[in-house]
Amino acid sequence: MTRRIVIPSVVAFLALVTLIFLLSPHNIRRVQAGFLETISPFLKGGSTVEKKYRGFKEGLKSIEQLEDENKRLLIANKEMSATNQTLRGLEAENNRLRKMLDYKERTEFKLLPARVISRDSSTWYTQITIDRGERDGITDDMPVLNEEGLVGKTTVVAPHSSIVVLIADETCGVAAHAEGSREQGIVRGERSHNGGAGVPTIGFNFLSKQANLKPGQNVFTSGTGGVFPPGILVGQIKDFKVGALDSYATIVPAVDLTTLEDVFVVVGHSK
Repeated sequence: MTRRIVIPSVVAFLALVTLIFLLSPHNIRRVQAGFLETISPFLKGGSTVEKKYRGFKEGLKSIEQLEDENKRLLIANKEMSATNQTLRGLEAENNRLRKMLDYKERTEFKLLPARVISRDSSTWYTQITIDRGERDGITDDMPVLNEEGLVGKTTVVAPHSSIVVLIADETCGVAAHAEGSREQGIVRGERSHNGGAGVPTIGFNFLSKQANLKPGQNVFTSGTGGVFPPGILVGQIKDFKVGALDSYATIVPAVDLTTLEDVFVVVGHSK
């Protein structure tokens, strides 16, 4: 065998022995351990990223759930607010009707309850229409009031409804007197002294120069003239002025004429 053939054969034999040695179970495990050690940082990084991704997805799901819950709470809150408003409205109406019933039981007048069914913007402060008419025994010039005081009187009367002219109207003159004095005069609306926006001032006219009425002093119907019975509260003195021949006062009505809903028509005396 020549040297040229022997040397490659020896090298191949040594390589084979080395390969056999390296592929032994023990060495294979050592190689695998080394490989695992090399890639473990990448495996750990991948695991952390995956956990963060799962956490992010769960966070998004939680936000969606919170948004849905928030929407449900908003709807429930609106429903509750609407219910509360309805209950407050019913309570206010119940209290108003209770006061009216109590007044009807206490008063000496025979009263017919009526509801305001219409009012026009052009005559908002001076007229209302009620749901009582001729069929209910209503005639013209019947006093209309509520538990707070005088409202006005009936004018145009139809079978099932009537127009009521309010005390703020110029045509509704009410004979009245000031409490605690002998002063008498006529209460009527006066647009020449209006407070703006079509709101009439209610004047107490033809008082004596010595009247000296005070703010807050009550004014009642006097019964003179036969339309309005005596003793119905008309309002309170707002201010007082002395003129050349007589004196004059303005009155704050006892009744809020802008928010009328229910009234009574005086159809007689209960006694």
